[in-house]
Amino acid sequence: RSGDGTTWTDIEGAISPARVPTPDDVDMYLRARVTYSDKFGTGKTASAVSANRVEARTLANAAPTFADQDGDATTPYVDIARSVEENAAVGTPIGSVPATDADEDILFYELLDTPDLGDHRGRMRFTIDSATGQIRVGKVLGADAGEREDEDSTGLAGSPPLPDDEGADVADNSEYVLRVRASDPSTASATVNVIVTVADVNEPPRFIHEDAPTLLRVRENATSPSITFGDGDTPVDAGTYDVVDLDVDETGPHPYDDRSYSYSVSGPDKDVLAFDSAGVLSFREEHEIDYEEQSSYSITVVAHSGTGPRRLPATLDLTIEVVDEEDPGEAVLSQREPQVDREVHARVSDPDGGVRIKEWVWERSDEITVDEGGTPSAECLDDPDTGIDAVGGWTPIDGGTSLVYTPGAADVGRCLRATATYTDNIENPVGAPDERLTEVTEAPVQSRRPVNAAPQFLVQSGRSRRVAENTEAGHDIGRPVEAHDEDGDLLIYTLGGPDAASFDISRNNGQLKTKVPLDYEAKRSHSVVVTATDPFGASDSIDVTINVTDVDNPPVITVSTGG
Repeated sequence: RSGDGTTWTDIEGAISPARVPTPDDVDMYLRARVTYSDKFGTGKTASAVSANRVEARTLANAAPTFADQDGDATTPYVDIARSVEENAAVGTPIGSVPATDADEDILFYELLDTPDLGDHRGRMRFTIDSATGQIRVGKVLGADAGEREDEDSTGLAGSPPLPDDEGADVADNSEYVLRVRASDPSTASATVNVIVTVADVNEPPRFIHEDAPTLLRVRENATSPSITFGDGDTPVDAGTYDVVDLDVDETGPHPYDDRSYSYSVSGPDKDVLAFDSAGVLSFREEHEIDYEEQSSYSITVVAHSGTGPRRLPATLDLTIEVVDEEDPGEAVLSQREPQVDREVHARVSDPDGGVRIKEWVWERSDEITVDEGGTPSAECLDDPDTGIDAVGGWTPIDGGTSLVYTPGAADVGRCLRATATYTDNIENPVGAPDERLTEVTEAPVQSRRPVNAAPQFLVQSGRSRRVAENTEAGHDIGRPVEAHDEDGDLLIYTLGGPDAASFDISRNNGQLKTKVPLDYEAKRSHSVVVTATDPFGASDSIDVTINVTDVDNPPVITVSTGG
């Protein structure tokens, strides 16, 4: 306390947040000082000084009062009514319940314990500002289904009276009875009942399974790829992403009775995934799942309920990981028709990557099988039409243990075979053998030609190809654009020209492929240049025109308004 407002004396025993002035305080200023801590630190202080000196008490204290605001004499238990929309955010103001005090005292507001104040887990549904009496949402409230009340509440005994059907065992999400008390500094108080009605609004559906999986898997190279989750074997069936609409009322008419549901897919990869007729999420039949091309897919499942303006969506983002499986590798020899004293290089490629060669074995054929007419075969490949094996047997070549072999005189008229034993990035099962690849020359070894022959594109009719608009990336465009090489060298194909960025080409056989979907209406033909190069740098090129064919596109309706 202080007589002049500058020099202060502690009041003995005054250590609580409330104090009733005594005769010793008359003509004195009072100051309350608190020491506290918050998330930024400890030992903080704050103080407040009374606006006026304490006056001697001359009149009896008047208790605060609440004004009757509902004006309905038939329901005396309802003094104040308030409402709030369901699903309103925590902290949303519902309305204040101000009291008046004849003494103009500062009033303190509080919510008394009632069954409706807290739920069965002890979470407060409502809060109140102690200085203004503003009631706010304490937790998100619904209006569609019963919610258990606070079973440990002290009940609703006391004045004023309450509805006869309001008790701790009544669950009703649409109406909550609160009791507000306003107290003045002398602890005189008034109590009022506040009935808060939760207004129903149209809600979107929600997924029935709160733990509906968002990380899915699919295995590459599967004949019928199935999307799974969890342990990798649980299928994503029609019920995985079921939804329910809380607005549906089974007992009677409901203003938002949305019982019709529909599903769709959106997001970056919506063009390759969809719900089939059985409601199962699956890849479109024409889409090839290749881990090396795309290791994951991202989509959003969209579930709608209702129709027309009531149609609201629920969404769930999904990631579908592709499980990498063993892909077949490929062995390639640098010469199709090998010659004496010219190196033949072997190369292994595998889509799984990380190729590590453990062993190379070169072999020559024991003999070349003759055909039915007695003519020796000019090829080293088996003839699937006649069943004649071109090669009778194979003998390992001394020293043929690297990726390069130079044929000698002993190899003339014999076929060559290179076998690689290797591992890749896909770990083999325990006890399983390493991968093996074998490649055989297309023709027997010949005597050395004096001059290298450059490759040539001989078929001029092969200068044009056709592809339908909107074709998915990675599809073949017609037959390969192949060149001929008299030496039988391995040719490497590359792509150039003004429109090369829109296409891909297979390095080994000149097969053109789509890289992006093409639009007939935007551009009807594209020009590229295909080049074939042999191991000695000799090359030939050909101009190829790719014509885009028109397909029936769905119409697009546009609406314009004019004055």
